[in-house]
Amino acid sequence: MLRNGIAQFVGSWISESGYRLRIKKVRKDLASVDFLDPRGLPVKRTYMGGAPSMKMIAQYDDYYENFEVDLWELGTGFILHLDHEYDYLLDPEQREALVPAISRYERDHFLDAFYSLFGPLDHFVRREAQNKKARGLFS
Repeated sequence: MLRNGIAQFVGSWISESGYRLRIKKVRKDLASVDFLDPRGLPVKRTYMGGAPSMKMIAQYDDYYENFEVDLWELGTGFILHLDHEYDYLLDPEQREALVPAISRYERDHFLDAFYSLFGPLDHFVRREAQNKKARGLFS
C-alpha cells in the first residue's frame, strides 16, 4: 500500500530487538509517538526525571521528508530521526521499514550516558496485523 506524507510513518512498528513505535497523526506536519521497550512498556527517560516515552512530539517536514521525534524538549536533548523506506534493502524480506538514527545537541554532553535507553537501533517494520489489513484492501 503506497502512502505519502506523514501517513508513511503512522501506525505500529516493531524492531528485530522487540522495541516498538506507535505513531499517530495529529495534523499534516505533527504526530504523537510512543516508544516502547520489548516488554511493551514505555522507556523511562531517566535524563528527564523518569518521564515515560509516551506522546512525544514528532515534526514532519513534507519538503525534505524529515520525521523527527523530540525525545526531550524542542531545542535540547535527543532527537530520533526516522527515514521511511518502502522496500528496505537491509531487511531480509525487503519490507517497508522505518530506519532510525539518534542525534543530540552538541552542548548536551551529559546525555552520552543515556544512548542505551533506546536499545539497539534496528530498523522498524510494520506490525504484521497492519500488513495483512493493508493487503486485504486490494485483494
